[in-house]
Amino acid sequence: MTSPHPETAARTTAAEPNAVKMRSIPTNLGRLAVYDTGIPGRTDASPEVLVLWPSVLADHRIYNAQVAALRERYRLILIDGPGHGASGASTGSFSMAHCADAVVQVLEVLEIVRPVVCIGTSWGGLVAGEFALNHPDRTRAVVMLNTPVFKSNALWRDNFVSWGARWLKGTNLYAQGVAESYFVPETRKRETVFMNEFREHIRRARGTALAHAVRSVLLERDDLASRLQDITAPTLFIAGTRDPMCPVDDLRRAAAQLPRGRFVALPTAHLSVVDAPTETTRAIVSFLEEL
Repeated sequence: MTSPHPETAARTTAAEPNAVKMRSIPTNLGRLAVYDTGIPGRTDASPEVLVLWPSVLADHRIYNAQVAALRERYRLILIDGPGHGASGASTGSFSMAHCADAVVQVLEVLEIVRPVVCIGTSWGGLVAGEFALNHPDRTRAVVMLNTPVFKSNALWRDNFVSWGARWLKGTNLYAQGVAESYFVPETRKRETVFMNEFREHIRRARGTALAHAVRSVLLERDDLASRLQDITAPTLFIAGTRDPMCPVDDLRRAAAQLPRGRFVALPTAHLSVVDAPTETTRAIVSFLEEL
């Protein structure tokens, strides 16, 4: 029998909900599923806290490789957005600032008072940016991955994605279309277990709740690019050179506005944490070590 691909091995040994403490925490967005790794066996001073918010149409499991690599060194708090994973539904549309406020409410329930590193992919990157802007006293640093900081001009595409989340999410065609936008072909062939879980997550989601979230993120979000210069915390911005939704050169120019920013481009599509888990984790660790 052949040995598994090293990146696949990292993902399949990562912590799943039954191995990570999960709490359902009430917030302004409804009850959110929060996974807290803690620090097994740690008796020294409180470790750095990393808060991770995933992409729209995905849940916290996109960070499986990062959990496996970082959980012994950092305390990780993973939050499923409303309408996603085990989280409840929002009562309607919401802003990215509302999501940032929900992160604060989660930290308060967990009694985390020290500034945290806010990490997000796509939707999560928007949340991380708003968190840094609206709650600078709680922000140690920011990691924005594959983040569409510009107001979308592909309204036909985003309207279809939102409509499909309500009416087509149970079809193979919709789930496969999302996967083709999010991951490079090599990942879709290599990560067969994860890809099945990813598609099943979309199929199992409640259509109305999922559509509310998708519409809020894709169609109703505020422009973030024009406000990046106001993020004072150290910021790592990672983009994918094969991302069909976020041209890397546009993101590079936007990230140049960050006063304390670092830009890294990786040969990935929209979810670098899955397409290139080792390289993405290495970039995050390097950034954190220099804080």
